[in-house]
Amino acid sequence: MPRRPDAELVKTSKFQELEFYIMQKRHESVIYADMQIDLTNTFKFLEKHNKDKKDNEKLTLFQIFLTAAVRTITLRPKVNRFVAGRRLWQRNRIILSFVVNKEKTEESEEINAMIEFDPYDTLESVQSIVNKQIYEARHEENPNQKDVDFWGGMPRWIIRFMFWLMNWTDERNMPLRFIIDDMPLWCSCFIAHLGSLDVDAVFHHPFELGTASIVMIIGKIHKAAIVNQETDEIEVRKVMKLKTSIDDRIASGIYTGPTFALLKSLIENPEPLLKAPELTVEQLDALKLKKYKKERIAREKQKKKEKRKRKKK
Repeated sequence: MPRRPDAELVKTSKFQELEFYIMQKRHESVIYADMQIDLTNTFKFLEKHNKDKKDNEKLTLFQIFLTAAVRTITLRPKVNRFVAGRRLWQRNRIILSFVVNKEKTEESEEINAMIEFDPYDTLESVQSIVNKQIYEARHEENPNQKDVDFWGGMPRWIIRFMFWLMNWTDERNMPLRFIIDDMPLWCSCFIAHLGSLDVDAVFHHPFELGTASIVMIIGKIHKAAIVNQETDEIEVRKVMKLKTSIDDRIASGIYTGPTFALLKSLIENPEPLLKAPELTVEQLDALKLKKYKKERIAREKQKKKEKRKRKKK
């Protein structure tokens, strides 16, 4: 059975296996989703939560988005998958990558942040992790930037060879760990917050390099006319656009549709993100996370043992 250090193999139907031959690349299987997020309740929540807090302690909209993304992946684990070597894989970590600008100017240098999260993360824990990572990305040595500087200084033929090698080994399920651990494209979701630069969201192409099956672009906050579903009246509210590119091969539309609805709901109503989710053993096992693998294997062995006992009876 094929193995990878960053994921576990997912059993698929023969029909789904054929899809991997029909649509061999992400750009051939990409689906675009366009969502408008109503920020009315979100800003009320932020105002209440940040009251009497210092500026460096205040929760941000982007931190709510990241927490909502982690919670969505936790509750909808099939979106944490990718296709490599014409096989479907369940990623064994929850990793979000996003671009950090050292300064909010057109000339500012861009640095990639790559953060691993836990399924039990809350707004408080995500805020702490993200603040620390962004500070390090902007003011300290960044592992990703260190790799970029090192490989970018190599002769062009070496750079071409390294990218060929990364693709070749990844396609054969032998990814180079010393590279992918710091490469932002080996992640659950790649995010660009254009709204922080006062730019509206655009649809972004998927990346063929790496294992990022989802690319999300956050747009600027603006006003829009919204129909109140209860009163049928038109109201002007603050909203933002969220545009997503997703690999259609990782899950069917009947699964990804409600997944996007969950993400939208958590951003618009972030109160549930204050507490850690109450996950069942089955939900935790479905994530196939490396962090909880020993416990999962122990449970699987126990189930097999009990099954053998029942058969003997």
